[in-house]
Amino acid sequence: MAQLNEREPQSEGAPKTQRLPRQTSPVALTKLLDEWMSGDQTEQRETFEFLRHALDEHRPTGYKLFSKE
Repeated sequence: MAQLNEREPQSEGAPKTQRLPRQTSPVALTKLLDEWMSGDQTEQRETFEFLRHALDEHRPTGYKLFSKE
């Protein structure tokens, strides 16, 4: 049984293939970014409040990452 960190040897004559990333149009990237940026504002606020509390919960008073607003 082979271990996960072992590689199988490649034959010397086998050509190496390299995959290049697909070309994506700037329009498609812009559309995707717009979708990400237009998320639910209420959900974003709730998520931020949860993260702020979780990150500052066990920090000493003078070392909080976020100040209370």
